[in-house]
Amino acid sequence: MQYGILGPFEVRFDGASVEVPRPRQRAGLALLLANTNRPVSIDRMVDALWGEAPPRTARAQVHKVVSALRQVLPPAGSRLLTFEAAGYRLAVDEADLDATAFAAALARARLLAADGHAGEAAQRLRSGLALWRGPALSGIDAPFAASARTRLEEERFAAYELLADLELDRGRHRELVPELTALLGEYPARESIAERVATALYRCGRQADALAVVRATGQVLADEYGLDLGDRLADLEQAILRHELPVPVAARSAVVADATGPGGSPQCPPPAQLPRVTYGFVGRREEIERLAALSAAGAGGTRIVALTGPAGVGKTSLALRSAQDLAADYPDGQLFVDLHGYDRDEGESLERVLERLLIALGVPGHRIPGDATLREDLYRSTVADRRLLVVLDNARDYEQVRPLLPGSARSFTVVTSRGVLSALVAGTGAFPMRLGMLSLADSVEVLGRIVGQDRVARAPEAADELARLCGGLPLALRISAVRLAEHPELPLSGLAAELACEDERLSGLSLPEDELTVSRALDHTYRRLGEGPARLLRLLGLHPAGVVAEASAAALLGLPGTPLGASAAPARPLLRALESVHLIEQSAPGGRYRVHDLVRLYGRQLADADPAESAAARARLFAWYLTVADAARRLLDPAGLHLPIEPRHPWSGPYPFEAVEGARDWFDRESGNLVALTRLAASLGDHDTVWRLAAVQHAYLLRSHRLGVLAETQRLGERAALLVGHGLAAATLADNLGIAYSNQRDHRAQECYQRALAGHLARGDRRRAAHTRLNLGSMHYEFGQPERAAGYLQQVIEAARELDDGRLLVKALANLVRTECDHATARWLLAEAVTRAEADGEGHLATIFRGQLAWVLHRMGDHREAFALSEQSLAEARRLGDPLVSARMLDQMGLARAGQGRSADARTYWEEAVETFVRIERNPEAEEVRGRLAACG
Repeated sequence: MQYGILGPFEVRFDGASVEVPRPRQRAGLALLLANTNRPVSIDRMVDALWGEAPPRTARAQVHKVVSALRQVLPPAGSRLLTFEAAGYRLAVDEADLDATAFAAALARARLLAADGHAGEAAQRLRSGLALWRGPALSGIDAPFAASARTRLEEERFAAYELLADLELDRGRHRELVPELTALLGEYPARESIAERVATALYRCGRQADALAVVRATGQVLADEYGLDLGDRLADLEQAILRHELPVPVAARSAVVADATGPGGSPQCPPPAQLPRVTYGFVGRREEIERLAALSAAGAGGTRIVALTGPAGVGKTSLALRSAQDLAADYPDGQLFVDLHGYDRDEGESLERVLERLLIALGVPGHRIPGDATLREDLYRSTVADRRLLVVLDNARDYEQVRPLLPGSARSFTVVTSRGVLSALVAGTGAFPMRLGMLSLADSVEVLGRIVGQDRVARAPEAADELARLCGGLPLALRISAVRLAEHPELPLSGLAAELACEDERLSGLSLPEDELTVSRALDHTYRRLGEGPARLLRLLGLHPAGVVAEASAAALLGLPGTPLGASAAPARPLLRALESVHLIEQSAPGGRYRVHDLVRLYGRQLADADPAESAAARARLFAWYLTVADAARRLLDPAGLHLPIEPRHPWSGPYPFEAVEGARDWFDRESGNLVALTRLAASLGDHDTVWRLAAVQHAYLLRSHRLGVLAETQRLGERAALLVGHGLAAATLADNLGIAYSNQRDHRAQECYQRALAGHLARGDRRRAAHTRLNLGSMHYEFGQPERAAGYLQQVIEAARELDDGRLLVKALANLVRTECDHATARWLLAEAVTRAEADGEGHLATIFRGQLAWVLHRMGDHREAFALSEQSLAEARRLGDPLVSARMLDQMGLARAGQGRSADARTYWEEAVETFVRIERNPEAEEVRGRLAACG
């Protein structure tokens, strides 16, 4: 668990954000974190959360807040929230809370400074200050927050003041000016910061600017607080005017060393070429720490880092932020080169780059040879004995950076690239570091840094949605933030609504006047692709989902007339080529690739230029999914009444699975894509594809009880079938829709079943009509209408006997026993149903009947056998991937244990049943089990 209170309040577990939904819960957790590892009494919590006028129920509400927090937090956090005699206590390791980590860094820095280790102390302070993401406890609204915020901010100022004093004593006044000026801009009345800014400016030779800082602070104090300058600032102003400000010995030494070489001879100052970090840089704490650790590893460790990632992800910003933090460790200078490896223009030649670097390192121009190889030799010789920090930005490949890499282990080099730089890693032992997208919390923080935290705080849901639409890509976030900053009247929700439209998103993520667009950034990478990978990128844009299997990518690539298949061979090398430049990434072993939404939209934008190829590729993609899903559903439900799909493309070779487990695993992976494809086909008006896709998903979605998605797809499918006049499909999909509603106990189910029954009877299809009556019988039983249920089931039994359909007969008899049979008869019938289903290879049906038999045995008082059969059915349901039957069996096992007087065991099973029920979409049965839990105390 990781917690953050030095900025917007955040909770994270394993890198993912943990939502604490209610304001009072957040305030309660923030209070415990502000007092981490110390007990907080109930009375103190009441005062902290409600102030001077708490409600009568405040103490009880404190307990509810803590109870809710235990539910919200993952087990790793909730088990550390304990109650003891003195109050509630949250145990948190020092490194897991930014406030304690910051306090530890400040304490360590003070010890180092006292021992004379100024450089190490400054580094500790910078690492601690980097933990701050904005005003402390942002988003926490409670009486205690203001005082806690003030205390934390005072510690922050103490750290900045100590850092400034250390750096001023070391002669690093120039480096201090930008960050202290920015801090003074946030807190213009802070005299201690103003004093240090003015001192640093004076030592830079900027007397007028130093005086301006002092006088501006005096004006703020007078105008806003009616105060005069403090004695220290007033004395400083006079010292500046008289040129009497003393310069410490270390600072004077640093100035002299800058201007002279060994023995006092004049030389060029060490190069300091690092550009300014892009404003709005947020997060990347782990990466910054890793770079610092690699830098500190010394000659025995890795001295080159290959920092790679997609366009716009912030590689350069991270490299520069880390380089500026580490600059003090490299007194011989910092070099920076933009190699323009993926730009439209090739950038500078190697000869020119080497010339610039040599001049920066103090080599006179007349000593620089014209030959590139000789320049490379001189460069290596010049840097050999120096301790340099080198940033080689936007590299194309290893060959481009190889001549620029220092040969000495004393220097540290960071290379950034959109390519994976495998050759650099293999050839030099460079440490590979891939930069991914920002988390949702960090994405929102980027918006807040540029737009203003208050504006973001006023519209938190819109800010979250905007961050999601930007996909965590820093470039997209900064563009959005600039648009909002330039148009104060534009609400965050308005921009989010604009970007929600996929057709408008890329155009909305652009600042044309600055030529800053997401599309332009991707253009640079796209132009470097070969013909095959470029074509695949365009076609991947036609896929509506973010994760693509190799074989479905191969289907997109296929030529008209060629058969479909499970082989990924045609696509595999092209996918790897796209992965090598971070346009896609492998999401999991087994040949599945993740495509960022903005990259997908970029590819679709390119594909739209060739409508004929796009239409053909999309048709092949639909056909591939229909064919494979049809084969998978027949394994999942071999005896079902399946609609004929009649694929439009021939198939070659085996399917990507052989048994039912493989078919279920395929659906687990591809279900999201199938739903997305159904929606896409509906938006395109491809009605034949819509109803076919809806039909092939039904068995899996029902088995996995994804009832909301099941209802959506079957509703789309029925409408599409009606539009093309396919009566059989329309009636079958209406029946499926009724099943989805019935499982949610939604009375719209009856209307759907009646439409299905009318359609089947109109076509003279008695078998399907009987199946619909079976569903109507089950529905009426679930709705508490056993007489009506029995009427439908008697009709089904009669039809099943006439049709000689043993499977249908067994299902009808098993359902009928629930409505009108005595327990002894029900036991006999259900035992026979289990035997028949097992003999017919109907494992899933046998599991359901066995569970019903266990229920009857429980009602008969045979709790031991009821438990055993429920346990057996639970194991089978879990093996078959049926969460609803699993949850019901857990409930029955609890009932059996309760019947045996083992209430503690019953409670355990019921708690697990509730957890399973709540994971099922729109299932109401969890409340019934919660009632049992409440009754047992």
